[in-house]
Amino acid sequence: MKAVVRGAAVAAALVLALTGCAEGGSPAAKGELAPSFPGGTQQGSSSKTVWLDPTGLMNALPVESSVSDVMVGGDPFMVQGTEAVKHCAEETGASCAGLVAVGGKDMEVRGNSSDDRVEFRLYSFETDKQAGAVMKSLADTERKSSAEYGEPSKPVTVASGADEIDAFQDDATAVAVMRIGTVVAHVYTTEIKPSDLEHVATVQVQRVKTVAAGKNPGY
Repeated sequence: MKAVVRGAAVAAALVLALTGCAEGGSPAAKGELAPSFPGGTQQGSSSKTVWLDPTGLMNALPVESSVSDVMVGGDPFMVQGTEAVKHCAEETGASCAGLVAVGGKDMEVRGNSSDDRVEFRLYSFETDKQAGAVMKSLADTERKSSAEYGEPSKPVTVASGADEIDAFQDDATAVAVMRIGTVVAHVYTTEIKPSDLEHVATVQVQRVKTVAAGKNPGY
């Protein structure tokens, strides 16, 4: 499947970038939570908003137990700096101005030889405006990719609790591109029932909000 190849390649590239990037940092320890902006507000803003630093981004990535007891996955990854911007631009088709960090986690059905899997990607930005622009560009990029493979996508309704969401599906994949404050979440499922998309998208949104509020999301 196109998603499996793409996801594995991007994950490997980001991990390599993290290994060679002095700014990368290491995965957050359990229980270590992301600090919010001073006073719980975005810098330069008078209202509360969701924002994650690199440590928070790692903590906000879903764990298998929060998705399903039949899922297994590899280690989460996070990268910052120029390599993160480069990969963000390649994946989303946007310039990714204001990017703070990129993180991801892939899972698949335990013992399944098929392509039943879900890919989570998080992009943290300095402002919600920057996040909104990237969200729209990413959704457009996904639709174009689907059309190129001869599987035009169709919109689906997903109630995830995100500030903005664009969800759609084709013959083999179901996708949700969301904005939660200054964070863009990309949930990409292959060979999984489209009805399950709402569940995994909601799990991702809730973990982002929980970590941004300074609470432990569970492991």
